[in-house]
Parts: sequence; C-alpha cells; structure tokens
Amino acid sequence: MKRENIKTILLTVLVVISLVFTWSIWTFQPNFTEDSSSAESTVREKHKIENNTQKLSETVKPREMFIHDDGAHYKVDDETLYDEVWSDLPHWDVKGIKDISDQYDKAGFKSWFYGRGGSAAKLDLQFSDTIPIDIIQTLFKWSNQSFEYSSFDHIMIPFDETKTNKKIYLVSYSKQLILEVTVESANYRNIMSDLKNKESNMPAYSLFSIGTKKEFLLPNKSLTMDKKEFVTESIKTNTFKQALFSDPSIVREDSNYNNRNVLTDGISRLDVSLTQRQVQFQQRNLVQSTSYQTGELIKKSQKYLEDTGSWTDHYQFFNINDSQQLSFYIFMDQLPVINSMSKPFGGTSAITVQWANDDILSYKRPNYSLGTNPIKTSETQLMSGREVRTLLSRQTAYDTDKIDQIFPAYQMISTSTNDDPLVELEPIWAMRINGKVVPITKELLMKEGANNGVE
Repeated sequence: MKRENIKTILLTVLVVISLVFTWSIWTFQPNFTEDSSSAESTVREKHKIENNTQKLSETVKPREMFIHDDGAHYKVDDETLYDEVWSDLPHWDVKGIKDISDQYDKAGFKSWFYGRGGSAAKLDLQFSDTIPIDIIQTLFKWSNQSFEYSSFDHIMIPFDETKTNKKIYLVSYSKQLILEVTVESANYRNIMSDLKNKESNMPAYSLFSIGTKKEFLLPNKSLTMDKKEFVTESIKTNTFKQALFSDPSIVREDSNYNNRNVLTDGISRLDVSLTQRQVQFQQRNLVQSTSYQTGELIKKSQKYLEDTGSWTDHYQFFNINDSQQLSFYIFMDQLPVINSMSKPFGGTSAITVQWANDDILSYKRPNYSLGTNPIKTSETQLMSGREVRTLLSRQTAYDTDKIDQIFPAYQMISTSTNDDPLVELEPIWAMRINGKVVPITKELLMKEGANNGVE
C-alpha cells in the first residue's frame, strides 16, 4: 500500500474519532439531581427583616422646602407639591457646572440666597446635613464629570428661568460655596408654576435672630398639626438573627442576661434589649475605618440597609458625625421622628451604622415598626417663631450661639411605664446643637443640662 493511501486512511479515522467525541460532548446530559440538591443545602437563602425596598433618592431627601421671594418666605408644606418637585429631579439633564462663589461678598450672598434686592425668587431644597456632590449626581441625569469634591446643604431653583437650559444652584450656606448647574428639564415650568400659584396658601416664615450670630427661618404664626398615636409592632429576635448573621446556623444564644437576648457566632454579636426596644449588631476585632469619603459611606450604608431589609418604616439620611457614624431617622409627614428625653419610647428612634472598611462595624436600630396608620389623631399647636425665640432667649441650659438648626419634628413619647406597645407622636420644635438633636419644650429647657440630647 502506498504511503499516501495510509495517510489518507489515518486522517479519515482521526476525523471520525473527532466527530464522535464532539457529538458526545454536545449530547452529554449529566445527572445533577443528587449533586444540585447537596449544593442547594449549603447555599442559604438571604433573609430580610422586611421586604420593603427604598431607592437612594428616597433615602437622601430634603428635610424642608422653602420659597424665598423678595424678602418673604413660605414653606412648601403640601406633600404632593414636595413629591412633585423631588420625583422630577432625576429627569433633569445636567449639561454643565461652574463655580460662581466669587461673584458675591457676604452681604451679596445672603441677598442672592433669600431672593432680595432684585435677586430672583427661588425654591430652596434644604437638607438635614451636607450632601456630597457624588450623591447629588445620582439625583439627576448627571454623567460623571471631574470636579473638586464638595458637599452642599441646599439646592436652589430660580423661578424666572425661561430658557431651554435652566440654571440651578448647589449651595453650601456655611462656606458660601455656589455651584451653578445648567440643566434641561421638560417639566420645570409646570412644577414652578404650580408652586407659585399655591404660594399664598403656604405658611409664611421670617428670619428670626437667635443668639448673637445666626438667623433661623421660623413661622410667623403658630402651626396647627396632628398629634398621632400608634400601636407599634415588635420585630422578633430570630428575624434579626436570620438577616444579620452570615451563617445563622452556628449562632448561639447567651442566656446570662435579663430582659436581653444576646446572640453570637464568635465573631459577631447581636444584642436585643427588650426594655430599651433596640437592637445592636457589632463585629468584634474590627477597627473603624476613616478612609472613606462621606458619599461612599452613604452608598455603602444604603446598600447594607437595602440588603438586610431595614426599611421597616420610611427612613431618611439625617446626618454623619465626626466619628463617621451615619444616622437614618424615621420620617413621617416630611418630619423626622426623634425620641423624647423625658418619656422616651425605648433607646433610639434612628438607625445608626459605622463601617470598618468593607465590613459593618456597628448597626443599631429600633426593634419595632410604627406603620403608617395611627389609631388616634388630635390637633395641637406648634409654637410660632416669636415664641420659640422668646423661649430660647430665656433658658440657660444651652448656648444659643451653638445652635446649628431649628426645625419641626415628631417627638416619640411612651404612654406607659410597662411593655405597652402604644407610642404617641407629638409635633414639636427641635434643634441641632453640639452634634445632638434636642426637643425644644418649655419643661425641658428650664431644667435640663447642655450635655443631654438625642444623638
């Protein structure tokens, strides 16, 4: 047989073998039944405290909205108008940014901000704390643009913008920093027109001097608001165990505590205080991280709270302190819910988180939910701005020059001394001072010391 014929036969055999192997691979269907069930037994379904979800734009929101119009001030207290503005911002397309801070001296900045001296009337979106620019970028249609890292506590929207490209402003009031942002918005004119048409029905505010250094926007007249009573719903310890530990099957309970459930897996510890109505989850042997910018911490916290199902009520970002502890308060009717100092309902009304690099270091929160439907409501009066100023000027417990903010809130009051789940939400004035939130009440200010407050 010739060599060429042998080569041809061998090549043919190899091709046939190759085709057989290829066909076997394509048509092979392994039986995964036994192995897959075994694998599934080792993969834990992620449990959540609650199945509610919340977007970042629902967590980071203005605490209040005001209209500044030629020296007059009005609060946007209509929740529908508030939502109309805030829900439309993600559709506003950012085209450019420019720092215009140098255009104003101290007096000129204040006139521009409050729409005085010929400056345009403006809608003022006021936040509880400064918001980093990378978080604000997520609130608009804003592609990544390099800009100096800054934080802002106001978004100002002028009423007189008629061009296709509108000018809005990111403002840090304390630093007199102004970023002019050019945006395109199809619905801008309708929104601002709705606000302007209803301006006369909004409560009028004025700037009241308190202390020697600052002015605060407070109502000209007392405000009529609703006091509400709720039946809280306790969240079971096992729910927190399943949601917070990476492997709940190895968690053991320490029984050496009264009125507390303490669980640990040797690395993490869950402490549920029944008397304080609060939960604290901590990771041991970790050191707090200070390497993150505030914006990154907000994003990480948002994801963690979403992943663990922590939205048992509507929580909003409230502030971050010097120790990089972030606080998220329950908000109801656009008002933060703070705990009473004289008759507190448990130990906290907020979720607080701290980070150790990519691991949660500490997570503390209420072990109950309020819900949305009160069992009882009754009208009550909130002090006018003049009454607030008079009360603060007469008290001696606090240095009024150290007050950072004054705002309306709900005070959470325990209605009994036992384990009664009833809680009362009373509208009050509150202030941020020395990094703490303090209710402004006649009884409290006349007897409490300046070290007290809700963190």
